[in-house]
Amino acid sequence: MSTGPGFDVIVVGSGFGGAVNGARLAEAGLRVLMLERGPWWGPEQRTRPDADRRDYPRGPFGSRKFLRGLRWARHGRRFERVLQVDGFLEMHRFDRLMTVTSSGVGGGSHHYTSIMAEPPAEFFDAYPPEITGLELHPCFERVRATLRPSPLPQRPEKDRVFAGAVAAAGLPATQSPDLAVAWATDPRRPTAVENAAGVRQRTSTYRGWVFTGCDDGSNTSLDLTYVPLALRHGAQLRPLCEVVAIRRDESGYLVRYLDHRTGREAIERAPRLILAAGCLNTLRLLFAARDRDHTLPQLSAMLGRRFSINGDRLSLVWRSRVLRDSSWGPSFSAVCHVERDGRHSYDLGAVGLPVQTFPLPSALTGPLKHSTFLFSMGRDSSTGEIAFDGIGLTTRLSRSNSADLFDRTEDAMARVARHYEARHVLPSRREGRDGLFAVHPMGGCAMAGSADAGVTDHKGEVFGHPGLFVADGSLYPRSPGVAPSMTIAALAERQAQLISG
Repeated sequence: MSTGPGFDVIVVGSGFGGAVNGARLAEAGLRVLMLERGPWWGPEQRTRPDADRRDYPRGPFGSRKFLRGLRWARHGRRFERVLQVDGFLEMHRFDRLMTVTSSGVGGGSHHYTSIMAEPPAEFFDAYPPEITGLELHPCFERVRATLRPSPLPQRPEKDRVFAGAVAAAGLPATQSPDLAVAWATDPRRPTAVENAAGVRQRTSTYRGWVFTGCDDGSNTSLDLTYVPLALRHGAQLRPLCEVVAIRRDESGYLVRYLDHRTGREAIERAPRLILAAGCLNTLRLLFAARDRDHTLPQLSAMLGRRFSINGDRLSLVWRSRVLRDSSWGPSFSAVCHVERDGRHSYDLGAVGLPVQTFPLPSALTGPLKHSTFLFSMGRDSSTGEIAFDGIGLTTRLSRSNSADLFDRTEDAMARVARHYEARHVLPSRREGRDGLFAVHPMGGCAMAGSADAGVTDHKGEVFGHPGLFVADGSLYPRSPGVAPSMTIAALAERQAQLISG
């Protein structure tokens, strides 16, 4: 076990919170180390060392890296398995909840749907008074200037079908959200463009992607924007380096990590530590430090409280008679915003299936092109709780935590699905109602005014632990009901200003 040179700050994770902090703190002149458990992904990273990069999981052989690992805490059974240390996605299976998160340089920007949405004004009512939508406005603008989101220039067939089904269901008209994607006038003629970080990208070919990585190089992901900015200003990034334990001593914070490239463990230290490993992994590190290793025993009793899945709900519309090809166009490029009592309630969209990325027989490819997912996210109650059993995370969160919201979103999905004239809609409203699937786990390290109400203050600094910060979706004290990535990035922009200032 070795100890390397000192740094001013260590950032764990390179998603929307970690990449932004890494870039801005390095720009401010701090010595930054970024530790990322996954590799550099995709065709845009072929100049990286072979030991550090991987192609997206494709084909019969490559697909084995689709799943990094499985963490199971269900019906009294408990186990955790790492299947491929350089795999793409990680699954958590709880009693009534399954979540899917990603791993790699750039974090969730490789498998999200590129939606850049600001939350409704009332979202900030749950935050400490130092944070308001007005105060965060310059931070949102800074994110926009870096990722340059904009609506798609041409509406694909799948969006027209969805808009018709939404109108027939009596819901508000669909809108085209801002997507962090490089566009050209004609998707059939992609061109090379330079993004805000000075990195060359290709414009979109309109081949859908979701959960699988973007092959055409048009997704303005963090490994093409904020991470290069961090490296350009002197930050170090170590891919395939997984943090396994943290502790504090008189010099600051010590981070023990496993370098999957060599199989060796190492320790780094810094006076500041930023945990941006994604909600569930950040929670796991903090729980282990408090309850297993006793290296941070004074962490707030609110750790794990105010957990949410952002009201995520998923339904498969199988073999529609009116949809020809759901794989043409960005995955999630039309949204129906629904309000209740003048406040945002939920978003509903149709998510296309990227059938070209899977090694599937033609007999299955055809039906999949005629199918789509309906996906909703909404302002759930944020009353769930994550706990730690000494091995890993557990939760009893279920549909009952936000039954009213799920009743409304399920009713809307059923009405929209009816106008797709599909063979089946799965799950039906009578089956699997209590099982939840989420890609937006959040909360558990909620910002608050004191340790009695949350885990971190308005800066994301952990109560009672100067220099220890959290910078991912676990900070959310309440679900926004919209895609959360842009707010995570904006909060990180603000956080980096406060840390470096």
